[in-house]
Amino acid sequence: MRSQGFSHVVITTAHTPVLGGFFAALGWHSLTVDLMSEALAFWGVEPSETPAMRWIPPSNACEVLLLPTPQEVPVLRPVDCAVTTPGGLFDINMRTVDSDWSHDFLQCHGWQPLVDPVAWQFGDVETKEGLYIQEDGIVLAVMERLQPPLPTVAFDRMSDVFNATQMVRNVDQTVAFLKHLNFERFIQHHGPLPGAGPKVLQLERRPADAGDIELAILHPDACMEGSLELVEVLHHPIERLMVPPDGGRGLRSLCLQVDDIEACYEGLLASQWSDQIIHPLALRALPGVLSTLSFAIAAPDGGRLDVYQPTL
Repeated sequence: MRSQGFSHVVITTAHTPVLGGFFAALGWHSLTVDLMSEALAFWGVEPSETPAMRWIPPSNACEVLLLPTPQEVPVLRPVDCAVTTPGGLFDINMRTVDSDWSHDFLQCHGWQPLVDPVAWQFGDVETKEGLYIQEDGIVLAVMERLQPPLPTVAFDRMSDVFNATQMVRNVDQTVAFLKHLNFERFIQHHGPLPGAGPKVLQLERRPADAGDIELAILHPDACMEGSLELVEVLHHPIERLMVPPDGGRGLRSLCLQVDDIEACYEGLLASQWSDQIIHPLALRALPGVLSTLSFAIAAPDGGRLDVYQPTL
């Protein structure tokens, strides 16, 4: 489990067996979860005959919680909405050793191409990146590092979830909010993405300045593992999706660890974002290490974050 950044991804899904099969094929192991009423209320799901599952990667760094919900429950982000539409959590990111192999593998496990893999250069890093989507509206960004090689490649075929993205209306506003959760900006970009980069965000057909973005990546320790990425389209924004803070189907929340949750919570209560608190600070019976003090809050454009303090 990561000591900084986000350590869990919470997904509410009508396709638990398909998503579980994807993780199982990558060598992740699973644990069945008996969700108590407290946990059901916290994430806005109803009791189900299909069990909830914890999926844990070989690295143990970032768990994925699959919470079953009926097909008729509305998705948090429509499958056909534009990539850069603000509102909620946009994607989770995984690395691959071979983007051509993963392109075929993902389609065998419930994912369909949203943006075919694109090779592009960002600063000193050359990467190949594709976006995939499944029927709950969850987007998965898959990245292959081309040059320079990753310092360490400690995964087989695909990594665990290392990063997550929010499309936002104002990057600086969300950066200010995330400082209350100890996240600091350590990478930033202003302007058009270089080379073929705009294709990844479906911006390649926009005229001149219409593809300009503000991008920020944040983490408490300036690390890519468990980091949060923010993207704002500067000159031609899209109307925000109104994502419900509780209930709904798709990429529900990210779980973040903090060392002093009471101080963190008090700081947010005294801030301009106090009305964004979804569930107040309380001791809750949640799965695994999440069974401790926690609260839930929505970022400025509705991306839900569940904050907890690990027990010693």
